[in-house]
Amino acid sequence: MASSSSSRRVRTDKWSQQSVPALRPLITSQLAAACLFGAGSMALMVGTVVKLVHNDEVFQRKIQYDNKDECKISRANEGRVCNVTIRAKHRMASPVYVYYELENFYQNHERYTVSYNEYQLLGRNKKKSALSSCSPLKKNGSRVLSPCGLIANSLFNDVLVSDVPMREDGISWWTDLHNKFKQPNKFEWAETNQDVSSCYKSFCPDSYCEDVGVRTPCKGYVCVGGDYDAGKCDAGQNVVFYYRKPLYYQFLYETFPEVVSPIVGVKNEHFIVWMRLAGLSTFRKLYGRLTSSVSKNEDVTFTITNNFNVDANSGKKFIVISTASTLGLNPKAIWLTCLGFGASSIFFALLLATKLRLAPRKLGDTSYLHIE
Repeated sequence: MASSSSSRRVRTDKWSQQSVPALRPLITSQLAAACLFGAGSMALMVGTVVKLVHNDEVFQRKIQYDNKDECKISRANEGRVCNVTIRAKHRMASPVYVYYELENFYQNHERYTVSYNEYQLLGRNKKKSALSSCSPLKKNGSRVLSPCGLIANSLFNDVLVSDVPMREDGISWWTDLHNKFKQPNKFEWAETNQDVSSCYKSFCPDSYCEDVGVRTPCKGYVCVGGDYDAGKCDAGQNVVFYYRKPLYYQFLYETFPEVVSPIVGVKNEHFIVWMRLAGLSTFRKLYGRLTSSVSKNEDVTFTITNNFNVDANSGKKFIVISTASTLGLNPKAIWLTCLGFGASSIFFALLLATKLRLAPRKLGDTSYLHIE
């Protein structure tokens, strides 16, 4: 009983009684004015430094291309090819980032944001009934979409090719690429010496698959190479690949063959970038980066294969090329915020100081505060 009584005894140390020494400043009008003035002055200095040092590091050029006669399309996946030229008004040091910008496309719509299934994106097998979250887009005819949902199946699939060398890897978040997207369970692929050009949309002979240890029935694919195949194989190389239940599911490479390789699938970085939703109706997403610097007044020409139709939502499509500073792509927003905050803080500090000067208020007797 003694030990039980001792365990219930109230601890009287300062920490348990919350009476440790603490800073309890008395906020007076003079102190408030001084803090506002100090914070404002610091913000003005930071904003000025950012404007003078970093603002001229970022140069951007943007051009709309869906309004050009040679680029207009009237239906999705039309595949119309046109050229768009952007002239750099300043020297743009490598890397020069390439973005596509969409206007009046609402990735933040509630029904759109929930229309996906995370288990599919992680490659896990789920029953058809578990795909209710993909509503209203779960199937294409009799085949279940993999991945299903509005987000995955509205992928931006215009193809941009620059006359300046451009890389399309390393554009997604590392955590997304390695943790959030995985090929469907049992997916396999392997290089082969067989000519598989005739069995991309049909099934290859079982011997083609068995010879390289891939499950049957498998399909064949002749590699495009480069970033399209994520560096997994060289252009012209023959490979065979296997997806489970190919007659039951329609996979991403079948839905968007223009931008998604069958051996990359949902690990395609353009797809991963698209799946990270934008918060506003006008947004940019990274497409690639030019690996060579662009000289002043130099023309950068993009050959565009138009597949993404924006007529239905009265939208617009743009190409943007931009450099970046150590503070990101938009240091102007930083220095404008700092200067605005600094000027406002100093204004209110002076206003408060003027009020105290013209109509001072006597401080009450602090001894009645009983601060212990």
